[in-house]
Amino acid sequence: MDRGELKQLFDSLQRYAGWLDRDRTSVMVRTAVQALGTAMDTGGDPSPLLQTLDTNIARLPSGELRKMLRVGAGEIRRALAEP
Repeated sequence: MDRGELKQLFDSLQRYAGWLDRDRTSVMVRTAVQALGTAMDTGGDPSPLLQTLDTNIARLPSGELRKMLRVGAGEIRRALAEP
């Protein structure tokens, strides 16, 4: 996947995270998304950050936004795994 498509996926994930409330778990999800973006920009290993993000998303109350975040993180994971 090219860099532009990966950036689009990340932008969508970041937008979804921005829709979260201001509670502690939501802040943790937004922080994990920001850390993932930094790792992707600097060429760092995003794998542990994706795991952290998945863990924090799982802590959110179930609902459509949680599902959107989970799907977005999965799309980024698959895109990064492509050769």
